[in-house]
Formats: sequence, structure tokens, C-alpha cells
Amino acid sequence: MKRGDVVLVVAQGDMGKPRPGVIVQADELGDTTTSILICPMSSEVTEFHRLRPIVEPTTSNGLRLRSQIMTDKINALRRDRVRQVLGTLDIDASEQLDSALLVVLGLAR
Repeated sequence: MKRGDVVLVVAQGDMGKPRPGVIVQADELGDTTTSILICPMSSEVTEFHRLRPIVEPTTSNGLRLRSQIMTDKINALRRDRVRQVLGTLDIDASEQLDSALLVVLGLAR
């Protein structure tokens, strides 16, 4: 698993409901950590929410529905909560994700 991968996860508190998410943890951390940083995704899209980039489904990202990356809900999940890799974000979606994360984390200047 690497940064930008779209994965299927089961997080606590979601009543075991699988949902897609995007790995946002740096690749340099490798597989040495027991947890991984993920932004969950939702198919309940709120238009024009600059902190929640919209991703259209493609064969490359593995999504079935138009979805939104919830950068304001970053989670550290145990790796065993990741069920499978669905695909990878394209460059445009990755850049939108990075821009939103800069704002959410207070790193935008």
C-alpha cells in the first residue's frame, strides 16, 4: 500500500460498514507502522466543498460511485482494517487532495 491508493476499510464506529478511503501517509514510513493514515471517502457528495475533493469513478481508482475525500476526518487505522486496494488516485485528484490537506493541517501559507 502506498500514498494515493484507494482502499476499502472497515473503521470502528461505522458499524462495520466498509467504505473507501485514501492513504495519505508518507511512503517513507513503509510497512513498519502498525497503523496507517487514511482519509475516508463518501458517496454523499457536497458540491463546492473545497476541503473535500470530488473524485469521479474510473477503472484506475476502483471507485463505483462519484465520491468525496473527507480530508477533515483523517484517521489512523490499524493496518488489518484495510480490506483491499481498489486502485490509485490520478494526478489531478492527488493534487486536489494535497491542497486540501495543507489547509486542514494548517500548513497552507
